[in-house]
Amino acid sequence: MEKGGHDHFDATLHVVENRRGSSWRQLVKSTIILGAFFCLIIPYVRDALFKERQSEAVEDAITAYRPGSPEFDWFSLSPSDHIEWQSCHSEYKCARLLLPLDYQSPPGFGPKATIALQMLPATDKENYRGTILINPGGPGGSGTYAVMESGKNISRIVGGSYDILGFDPRGTGASLPGLHCYDSEAQYQIWWQSIRNTWVNLTEGAIPLMVAREDAVGQLCEKKIGGNGREDANGTAEEWGPGRFVSTASVATDMLRITEKLGEEKLKYWGFSYGTVLGQYFAAMYPDKIERMIIDGVFDAYEYVKTSYTTNLVDNDAIIEAFFTFCYQAGPKKCLLYEPSPAAIKSRIESIIDKVENTPIPVPFAEHGPMIFSKKLLYELTFIMTYKPIQFFPDLVTMLLGAEQHNGTAISIVVNKFLPDYECTCARKQPWLESNEALMTIGCGDGDGLTFDRDYYDAYLANMTTQSRFGGPFWAMYHVRCSQWRVRPKWRYTGPFAAANTSHPILIVEPRYDAVCPLSDARKVHKRYGGAGLLVQNSYGHCSASAPSLCTARYIRAYFENGTLPEEGTECEVDELPFIGLVGDKEYNTLSAKDAELLDALRGLSKAMPVLTPWH
Repeated sequence: MEKGGHDHFDATLHVVENRRGSSWRQLVKSTIILGAFFCLIIPYVRDALFKERQSEAVEDAITAYRPGSPEFDWFSLSPSDHIEWQSCHSEYKCARLLLPLDYQSPPGFGPKATIALQMLPATDKENYRGTILINPGGPGGSGTYAVMESGKNISRIVGGSYDILGFDPRGTGASLPGLHCYDSEAQYQIWWQSIRNTWVNLTEGAIPLMVAREDAVGQLCEKKIGGNGREDANGTAEEWGPGRFVSTASVATDMLRITEKLGEEKLKYWGFSYGTVLGQYFAAMYPDKIERMIIDGVFDAYEYVKTSYTTNLVDNDAIIEAFFTFCYQAGPKKCLLYEPSPAAIKSRIESIIDKVENTPIPVPFAEHGPMIFSKKLLYELTFIMTYKPIQFFPDLVTMLLGAEQHNGTAISIVVNKFLPDYECTCARKQPWLESNEALMTIGCGDGDGLTFDRDYYDAYLANMTTQSRFGGPFWAMYHVRCSQWRVRPKWRYTGPFAAANTSHPILIVEPRYDAVCPLSDARKVHKRYGGAGLLVQNSYGHCSASAPSLCTARYIRAYFENGTLPEEGTECEVDELPFIGLVGDKEYNTLSAKDAELLDALRGLSKAMPVLTPWH
């Protein structure tokens, strides 16, 4: 049991330079594309932020699983009222399940939703414990992709005795009906690329322009996914309006139905980022149907349903400050922005930011053609990199050095890794790989309706920017987008988000400094669900998976295998730090085979972690 971890956490910032952090192999490039997954969930997931990159990652993953074979066709699976598993991607099982589109209509009345399911079977059949459903974040993250990307590592962490099941929530991925407002992927990408260097408070005149653009999108989506106002018994989902039936209340009910169709009495679940909101909905709506539930990287559902999004970034600047300290402690060989003190590193970076603001950098030979590296791109990418400091801080160094040295190649590599340009092709992608409007349909639809008021928004933007220098301008776009969103759900659950008791206590896992889901939110949620446990991981980044911790993993495994919760006040340290690497080589060298395997699984999970991103 690790107690009093906060003092030790502060002490880790003074790790001596001769630790063995650089000896382990370099992490593979991240395939997340989030805005949260994952908070995790990581693992990642379809995200509004890196949609094009993610689609490529999905295609690459499919090829890896089925070398030389055609791309897997979800629509080749016949949807059924029961789960009828078929082999897919070699080691997995896939199915398409028919569920009511509208849970408020009489049974059997009207069209149905088709939910895509992908399951990695348990490896320990002798101790089989059932099925864990996962949600990687979003809203809009693909669970089928998440389980293919991260299912094996999740299985290793929980002990191998569970099937790991990812599902695409209605309106996302391969589930139907889809939420496509644009006529083609090219139309979507061209629309968004046109404002790549424009953003609120960073570009003059941006706010009225953004309001007008979101108004246009709101009207477009109302026509495309808002329905025709009729709900005939024989009508199609498109006629009823796909966007009206994708609320989180419906998805929580889908999870209950999936559990029942699996032949299991109660839900077992691990949700990250937005997946923690989904978990709070389920625990409030169906408190007697929980066998195990972990919510990791928690966003308070009350903040979510109010469409306020005012608390998310309270700890984000702390991650930026940690960058200066970790860079200093790692030394000049591991952090090329090193200076004799954290304050000196900060001053150097401020000079780089000023340079970019005053003189944007032309990059004539970027991968997809010429580009301009602006302050907006610098801020956006810096914010993204707070999600996963261990993986992304080296990229932040590369980008800042490139700007300082006017190195267009270095800048281009980093920008394209996170925010790639769109390259138009004639071939259409499969529908489940195309961009959609799930993020706004679900996120704005679940929340209270907003009306844009410039005076209120100016104050709101100032508050968000004060909370987070780099993230505030981007997070504040959620308010603009939702204020112009017109498609409202037929069924919207607004609370209470609480339960005196659940059939088994839930476990809340939270980093001390989460980029977008703060510990203060997790503590609020912890108080509202009777018997719940709270495990604080002393780390920086979004969700626990952003920083490997054997301590955290052991508690997670114990919870899933035995149902046990950590003692009140338990905190866990991490086994790896940004720039520095593994903490304590003596302990690492003497790891048992079991712990070495667990640490390897944690690293693999962190590569695919999710993101919660309320902007394009």
